[in-house]
Amino acid sequence: MNAPTRENDPTELDRFKRDIDLVDYASRTGYEVTREGRNGHWHQLEKDGEKLIVTRKDDHQVYLNVGDDRDKGSVIDFAKTRGGDGSGLNLGQVRQELREYLNDGPAPVRQYAQAPDVSRLNALPVGDPGHERQQEEDRKTRLITEVLGVRGELTDRSYLHGRGIDDTTIDSPAFQGRIFTAQQNEHKNTAFPLYNEQGLASVEQKNEHYKNLLPLPKNGIWVSHPTEGKETPVARIVVSESAVDSLSHYQLKHEKDAKNTLYIATSGTPTEAQVALIQRVIDKQEPKEIVLANDRDAGGRQFNMNYMNELHPARPMVPVADQEAYKEASRPVEWHATSDKYHTGLKVSYHHDSAENGAAQVQQLTDRVAKMNGTGESGPTIEVEVQRSTERETVLRLSVARADTAQLEVISQELYRQREQLRPEQERGQETFIRVDYPIAKDWNRDLELTAQGMSAEQIRAQAVLDEQQRAAEREQRRQQEEQQKRDEQETRRQNDEAQKQRERDNTPEAQKERREEDQRLNQAVVGAAVADTGSPDDGRQFRSYRSEQEAAEHTAQFVHAKDAGLVLLKEYINDNPAPTGRKVDEAEQEELRSRARYAEPAAAITLPTGPPAEEKTATWKIDEVAANTTGRAEAWKEILNNSGYSMQTSEVRSTVDEQGIRRAEFDMKYRNDQPDIAIIHAILTNTNARAEAGNEKYAGVSIAESESDRAARQAAAEAAAIQPHNRDRSQDVAEKPAPSEKEAASISAQGSEKQVVIKVDEPATTVGERGQAEAVKAAITGSGAKAGDIQSTTDEQGIRHSEMKVSYRTDQPELAKISQTLDAVANQKGSQVIEHSSDRAERKDIGRGQEISLNRTRTAEITR
Repeated sequence: MNAPTRENDPTELDRFKRDIDLVDYASRTGYEVTREGRNGHWHQLEKDGEKLIVTRKDDHQVYLNVGDDRDKGSVIDFAKTRGGDGSGLNLGQVRQELREYLNDGPAPVRQYAQAPDVSRLNALPVGDPGHERQQEEDRKTRLITEVLGVRGELTDRSYLHGRGIDDTTIDSPAFQGRIFTAQQNEHKNTAFPLYNEQGLASVEQKNEHYKNLLPLPKNGIWVSHPTEGKETPVARIVVSESAVDSLSHYQLKHEKDAKNTLYIATSGTPTEAQVALIQRVIDKQEPKEIVLANDRDAGGRQFNMNYMNELHPARPMVPVADQEAYKEASRPVEWHATSDKYHTGLKVSYHHDSAENGAAQVQQLTDRVAKMNGTGESGPTIEVEVQRSTERETVLRLSVARADTAQLEVISQELYRQREQLRPEQERGQETFIRVDYPIAKDWNRDLELTAQGMSAEQIRAQAVLDEQQRAAEREQRRQQEEQQKRDEQETRRQNDEAQKQRERDNTPEAQKERREEDQRLNQAVVGAAVADTGSPDDGRQFRSYRSEQEAAEHTAQFVHAKDAGLVLLKEYINDNPAPTGRKVDEAEQEELRSRARYAEPAAAITLPTGPPAEEKTATWKIDEVAANTTGRAEAWKEILNNSGYSMQTSEVRSTVDEQGIRRAEFDMKYRNDQPDIAIIHAILTNTNARAEAGNEKYAGVSIAESESDRAARQAAAEAAAIQPHNRDRSQDVAEKPAPSEKEAASISAQGSEKQVVIKVDEPATTVGERGQAEAVKAAITGSGAKAGDIQSTTDEQGIRHSEMKVSYRTDQPELAKISQTLDAVANQKGSQVIEHSSDRAERKDIGRGQEISLNRTRTAEITR
């Protein structure tokens, strides 16, 4: 039985470090793994722009914040700073949270690189640390030289001028040798060198919409010369986030208060090394004043709070053994600000002689917070939590919404004054040593830009409000775009999963059997549909129902699955064997036609010799497979002929296989020359042989054998047949009907007929609520007077949206000319396809042209009347 956990058991913390997977723990708080080492020995985590590196140290994992080298440690430190929804936890709370984490179950086992063999390492020669330092120094020199060249100078001022910096500022003694032009090939950037005590440390490059800091440790600062020249005593140091802000501050402020000033910039978020370097500059220059000129936003306020804690008046040197060191002033109060996406926190540590003194100091702070909270209309905004209290130390954490960071800055300024009062008298510095100078707008360069436009301070303040509203709108837009992107990715994954499931369902034996039955039904319908749907020629060529291959492809698109049989392109087959009618018919009419063709007596209009039925003729179809060990071509041809609806019958397939494994099959086709559809049968036989002899690969291995006398007799019968391949007169296809009277004919003509069109649109997938090309086409179609059905859409894996809609119109509509023009325009539009019967297309164009001519005549008459 395990012994109960002691509340302050020190071994428990070691167990947390050893047993908890830091990557998994961080992932549960919202961090994502974006990169990792090949052997899993390190991981990069990201959240809200913050990057952490997690690696292994001895028997546990540790992390390091890339942007803040003070933020590092084990899972204990991670939970302290980021636990409690980002507000931080005290040690007791850390213990409780990590216990609960372990109780949830073991973390995933991660593979790390094997530990090196110590015995082998001990046998290797010891490396030269000086050599490694020299290699790093050479790398730094190479990178900086690539930017600044052998001789750095400022040759291009266009970027600075574009930011409102004038030549007077650029040529000031303060900035000579502190700004350069970096040129690589034809690209020119403005370069700002960063220095530390060893010299050049890095270089920041800037241009319009471009910013780059060399991949070197961020342990240097951009620093100007004193404004009165080198080696002059400095009265003031101005610290800002960027060199451009320093130049802007100088141009706006220096003439009004011309103290000898040194400018420092950190190129963004200051690191611990940069803060220490700024303090050493203060120690050397001994200024009377430090001005914090950071941005007027939550980030700038956070920097100012930490500077007020870290920066002090120049420290004296004191002897230590055989050397000297800076003497640090006592720190009765310390604070440090951190922030996440939504909140800013301030950790305050009081160091005192007794618990009573600590309680009094804490009470002074909490009273101030209560007073500030009491002035707010929406109730308390600053949350206060005592995290730790001992005889010698009390630690508190204050937290506000990120938008209210200014309240914590007020607290920091009071802590600064309180610290000076609590220090021994000989250590106290002037309370005004550090002051904050905020721009009116977000940053000093924006102030300079608006001032150059002639705006007053009040106008700049109003513009700053508009700027912030615009930035908030842009942030909200980015947030919505990110959320939409996540929803789109989820929908894509869902569609892919559904497609995978559908593929699995399609591969079941039941689904395959159903497809085979569907293919069989489709093959049976192919030629019958071709009989009903073929249009008439407009170009005068006989036996061809389509004016172009495009029309044939559109019309036969619905039969695309039949190509899987490997027989023949359907558009070729239908062009060779066109149907007897020029419009679509329903199934009842098709059956009537078939019965008529098979069994009816010859039509009265056809003058054929009377007497006994004609002799039955035989044509033998010979079909060879195009590859060894394959079969089915002959059966597929036979099935198409049997289901064509024409008056012919086929025998069973006979086949043999030769020495090469090629199957050679044949079957007989029976027909009679006295049938009304003999002309179509003649076209089938003649055209099939012609294409095979012409070398058409789809007809490879196909031939029809018959006697020359039978072919000649069929030719003669075909010329007098009732049903011709190019007929447009329906009266010859079915039983003869009484001719309508003139009045009935006029009424029928006036009634018109309804036509159907299918429109397909392919376009890049649209976002939710976005109007795509398909919606625009539908709007144009309905605007012309036609009716458009609902849009049916699918999106493929390449992100292409395939849409389809059904359109209908009547030939007696007064808007037919406009409808016809709209359909033609859609057909010519990239990504759009209009699928309609060729005879319907010709009819609507003819009627539409007639309407246009009539309208033009009416307009002419109106004008000349």
